[in-house]
Amino acid sequence: MAADLHSATVDPPWDLDAWRQSARAALRACIAPAQMAWSDASDASLFGAPPALAQAPLRASPPVARAFLPLAARVLAHRDPQRHALLYRLLWRMAEGEPRLLAHGLDADVFRARALEKTVRRDLHKMKAFVRFREVLGAHEEFVAWFEPDHHILDLVAPFFVRRFAGMRWAILTPYRSARWDGSTLAFGAGARPGDAPQADAREDLWRTYYANIFNPARLNPRMMRQEMPQKYWKHLPETHTLPTLLREAGSRVRDMAQRDAEPSRKPVLVSRTRARCENGVRSTYRKT
Repeated sequence: MAADLHSATVDPPWDLDAWRQSARAALRACIAPAQMAWSDASDASLFGAPPALAQAPLRASPPVARAFLPLAARVLAHRDPQRHALLYRLLWRMAEGEPRLLAHGLDADVFRARALEKTVRRDLHKMKAFVRFREVLGAHEEFVAWFEPDHHILDLVAPFFVRRFAGMRWAILTPYRSARWDGSTLAFGAGARPGDAPQADAREDLWRTYYANIFNPARLNPRMMRQEMPQKYWKHLPETHTLPTLLREAGSRVRDMAQRDAEPSRKPVLVSRTRARCENGVRSTYRKT
């Protein structure tokens, strides 16, 4: 059975173009999913690459659903070791007579791909929300952030930060990969360590002040807060350093808010009187005319 297997290595394992190159070659050589062994550079297959992948294609590449490539890009960012094989299985099935496969949400392969995509989308959302840049001491307007994503999402999310912070020079460091923007070019490099990023800067007081002012004690729900802002991110977020105090004072702040709301306000009366004067003035004008 091993002799019938063909291997394909995806390097880097999250790269859509790298996966497409191998998948297209295998598909055009009519290699079924059961005969493919997928791996990445850090986990090479035991089976050698067959001549079929290097030979001229046996058939043209069939068209696939337009939604497949965006889906594949997010699924590839997941750390699931079976994601390459899953995507090739979907590709093969669409090419072999199921062009509308992605519309069948209850199909086992489609359901699994959507589940992986959903997890990656959530990771993307967390990274956009919880990246905090710190200024590099001794450098002019240069900022670095450290972040630990659950999946290989840096290539997907980096263009967002380019659009958001186009006017400054920055770098985002993660354990597996780094991204740098110099104001005109986005470049990727090797991973880093937490110590490679600044630990604090003068702007952190601004973050704490901002967070304290938008914190609404009346809507406090610690369980939901930890779900939306997992504690693993807290050590890199300056605003969370004020959370113990804000949580401790939440009860008294809510009581103060309720007491202020209970006090009568003269504003509605004044508004009513002003409106009445305006209406009376309009009526008297009509009488004169």
